[in-house]
Amino acid sequence: MVKYTFKCQDVGMDCGFAIENAGSEEELLEMLKVHAKSSHGVTSIPPDLLNKIKQNIKKSGKYYFACSSVGMNCGFEITGASSEQELLEELSIHAKMSHNLTSIPQDTLNKIKQNIKVM
Repeated sequence: MVKYTFKCQDVGMDCGFAIENAGSEEELLEMLKVHAKSSHGVTSIPPDLLNKIKQNIKKSGKYYFACSSVGMNCGFEITGASSEQELLEELSIHAKMSHNLTSIPQDTLNKIKQNIKVM
């Protein structure tokens, strides 16, 4: 599931306000309207500012993995995969191309699954 994050500073506001891990862009924008009104006196966000806000909303996925978590020192990480299956498919490509593995051994795969972090 994609999560949405925004910081007022990202659009040039001298403000430390941030919304993290909103469930949808619409949810984030509704919360931001409340903040804009109560903290910045903005009753209606102008279209040009709204476009700037939308361009600065950061999206993040749910799954994260780093090879270092299973003892590999290659520096490879996957961030923002939308599912464990997607992450494992991408990791298989990395294992083949960077570590010359035709498949990931079962004991390593078990370690990998134990070290996948949910964001």
